[in-house]
Amino acid sequence: VGFGNIWRFPALAYEYGGGAFFIPYLLALFLIGIPLLVLEIAMGQYHRVGDVGVFGSIHKRLGGVGLSSVMCGFFVTSYYVPLISWVIRAFFESFQGRMSFDWEDISGTEASEYFFNQVVGMNTLGDDLRPTRIVMTNVFYLMLSWLCIGLCLAFGIKWTGRIAYVTMGLPIVLLVVFFIRAVT
Repeated sequence: VGFGNIWRFPALAYEYGGGAFFIPYLLALFLIGIPLLVLEIAMGQYHRVGDVGVFGSIHKRLGGVGLSSVMCGFFVTSYYVPLISWVIRAFFESFQGRMSFDWEDISGTEASEYFFNQVVGMNTLGDDLRPTRIVMTNVFYLMLSWLCIGLCLAFGIKWTGRIAYVTMGLPIVLLVVFFIRAVT
């Protein structure tokens, strides 16, 4: 689930009559997505190996299918981790006080300027739109994000359940906290 699913997609679906989108979405979900998910999980449980081993056990030449699955996961993670680091940065900056008092009467344009200039670092671009310096705050939060991923991978499957309690429970707690903060 990406940011666009939460922020942008519902607005576009409403604007363009998105009810018709759900028919092909549900067809793809129930005819392709869920069966492939169940197949991959079941084969992984049966063979007790990863993607490359599962598809390689079917036929030697299908090991590339498993490898491509792993590579797709790597590429998505490489793209998504900087986005997560921006969210972590905004989360920690929201506790510093300057956001809560300065942002009471903020417009959408000012919020966009803050995001692009301060968080993303567009104000560091030169006239040719090439970066002129590294935004060290982003580097720190990016390293923090990769550290969290590395720790999750380092402890293996035994810690996955414990990590899932945090990664599933913490967003719910945060939503309640943000809701209470927005109401008061």
